[in-house]
This record gives sequence, C-alpha cells and structure tokens, in this order.
Amino acid sequence: MGTRFRLFVQPPFEDPRSNPEIVEVSSPLGSVTAGPADDRMFVVKPVGKTGPYGVNRGPLGTPYMYLPPWTGKILKPATPDACGNFDYLRPSMAGFEAAHVFGCVRFTLDVWERYLGQPLTWHFRDHYDRLEISILRRWDNAQYGYGFLEVGSQFESDGRVLPFSLDFDVIAHEVGHAIIFSVLGVPHPEAEYPEYLGFQEAFSDCVSLIAAMHFPSVIDNVLAETRGNLYRANRLSRFSEFSPHRQIRSANNKRTMAEFARGWKYEHELSQPLTGAIFDILVDIFHESLVARGLISHAVEDLADVAEFGPAAEAPVQHAFDRAFARNSDGFVEALLDARDIVGTYLAEALWALAPDFLDYGDVARTMLAIDQDESSGQFARIISRNFRRRAIGEMHAGPHLKGGEHHSHVHSARTLLPIDYLELPKMTFREKVLLSRSGIGQ
Repeated sequence: MGTRFRLFVQPPFEDPRSNPEIVEVSSPLGSVTAGPADDRMFVVKPVGKTGPYGVNRGPLGTPYMYLPPWTGKILKPATPDACGNFDYLRPSMAGFEAAHVFGCVRFTLDVWERYLGQPLTWHFRDHYDRLEISILRRWDNAQYGYGFLEVGSQFESDGRVLPFSLDFDVIAHEVGHAIIFSVLGVPHPEAEYPEYLGFQEAFSDCVSLIAAMHFPSVIDNVLAETRGNLYRANRLSRFSEFSPHRQIRSANNKRTMAEFARGWKYEHELSQPLTGAIFDILVDIFHESLVARGLISHAVEDLADVAEFGPAAEAPVQHAFDRAFARNSDGFVEALLDARDIVGTYLAEALWALAPDFLDYGDVARTMLAIDQDESSGQFARIISRNFRRRAIGEMHAGPHLKGGEHHSHVHSARTLLPIDYLELPKMTFREKVLLSRSGIGQ
C-alpha cells in the first residue's frame, strides 16, 4: 500500500469550488515521516530565511553562493497519522501546505518515473542525498536548483497572498526541471543554445500537463467541457506560472520559430512553439485513436484539422464531437489516456536520447521521429513531422538573447548553478564574512 495525500489539481485561489482530492502515491505506507520526509526528499518551512538559494549579495555587496542545507530553525513539520497517511490534513490545518508540496512532487515523480522506466537519480547526488523542498511564503517565485526546490507566493495588488505550495502546475513544472537536469544533464556554459532554455520550459510544461492528466477528475472535466474537441479552450491547455508576475501560457497556441529568428527575450515565450507542437501531436494522436475505435470518422478528423485554423469549421466540428461523445464517452476516455501515454513515453525516451550541449528544437523533432519508428514502426511519423514543420521547428532557429528580458530569464540563475561555480565569484573579505554570519543568513 502507498501513502495517501490530499492534492488540489486546481488551486483554490483560481477556482473557489476546487477541493483537494485524495491520491495514493508510491511511497510505501510508513516510509514517509514527519516533514513530510523520506529517503529521497524532505519539506521544511524555514524560520528567518530571508532569501532563496542561488547567488546572493553579502552585507557589503559581494556576491556569494548560497546552497542547501538550511540548518536554522523550522516551523513544526507535518506528521502522518497512526497509519502513516497524510490525507487527514485539511487546507485549514497547519501542516497541510507542507504535505501538499511533498504529495505533488511525489505524484509527479511517480508518473514520470513510469515513463522513464526507472527511479530518478538526482543530478546533485554527488553532494546531497535528498532534495530539500522549502516553503518561503514571502518570496515571489518558485525554482528548482542544485539540491533544492523552493516555492514562494504570488502577491496580488489587492493584498492577497497566493501560495505556490497549493498550485500543482507550478510544483510539477519545477519537478520537470529536476527531471531534465537529472536525465539530460547540464550543458557546458559555452555549449548552451537558446533553444535548450526553451526546451527546459516546454518540457517542464509537458511534465505538468501529462501529470495532471493522471487525475481522473481532469480527464472527466476536460471531456465534459469539450466533448473531445481539445482545441476548444479548456483547463488541459492552460498553464499558470508566476515568475515573478502572473503569466498564463497556453499549450494550444499558434506561435512559430519565425517569431524568434531575430532574437528573443523570455525563454517562456521561446518555449511556446515547441510546447504547441507537442500539444498538437497529442491531440492528433487522440483523434487517430478515436478514428481507430470507430468513434469519429476520417471526415470529422479532417474537419477538426481545418477548424484549428479556420473558425468557420468550428461549429460543425463541435456538433460532430458532441454527438460522438454522447454515444460512447468511455471510448473517448480510453483514447485520450492512450494519447497521453504515447506522448509521455516519447518525451521520456527523447530525454534519454538527447544531449544538453548544442541542443535545439530540431534535435527534439528528429529524436521523436526516431522513437516513433522504434516504438510503432513510424505509425505517427506523419503527425509528428507535420506539427513540427508547421512551427518551422528544425527549419528556423532562435536568434540572440535581446536586452530587456534579463529580469525574467533563468539564464545564469540558481537553476543552473553548480557548486564549482563559486570559483568564478570574487572573494569576500573577512569583515564581510563576519557580518554575514551575524546576520543569520545561510544558517
């Protein structure tokens, strides 16, 4: 038996009707202790930690490296019940946020470790045995880095504080970065192409999307909203990440690499052609599965392709999907789960096959085609090729990083920081070291 948690699929501050759902993660019952904590990760709510991990400034302005562990005071940890579960904790109870973050990380890892075919080995294993997950309520971001995953809050103009610890999408997205670094690796600084940064964001969005599709309620709600016409706006194709202000990024987009050929500012925007192509591949495989099951005709599938770019076809397409879904809703569920698992498997296999140095989107497209040939003798090659080609992926490449996007960029951020990077930082004077130690920062 696994360990039970209550998780919000949709955070309560985005949907007041949202209620946490009970899930059972793979951690054996009794293996998760107070924190929550196990042999791979642990949650802390630091007391007096004034800033996130990364390169910070000392009292006299000298940059210094700040990495785990946190050794200062922490708030009371969340504890399991007598059976070893955490689902007794409700949103109003102390400890719920800590249990929620842990449960989201473990749930996402469960999903993707199945696609990867083995447990994830952290990319920081040479220095840390476990991932430190920190809740910093007064910080306006979320990040994964060397040995840590930190979640803060979104601060609204009306005074509301929206904790990322309750946002599954944000947490799962950061787990996506952990998966990339742990499987794909960290590129050499001189071999990091812009599209590697976009790939980080696109893949992490897909990690969140595919993980969310493992909640039965998400599948049921999406199909209830769309009747299987996934190009219709729905919660599956929406992502929310706050970094540092609210950004709604849609997987169902029409962006192409032509928009970035002369340069780019934000890797979140640069990621959208790749995210959009993968979303379109998922939808097209879903449609193929519906045709194979006899649930829709080839004519309806072709019309759906037209409706993606021609608004005049939207109404007849929706009518056709409404009728087909009413006849066999269970078949639609099975077809969507098949498409989910095919795309999840292909992305995981691609991660094993790719290399971080000089990575561009064309490498991703070619690798997915090779995987499709191995997995299905090229069954979906036409779909994969068409959707990457529509985005000019592999044909056009991102230009230089333009000025103006530095504040929101992860270039040279804590995410890519390695312990050896301290050698590139200036030496701190003895006086500043004393002042830093007296401040209590980095305890």
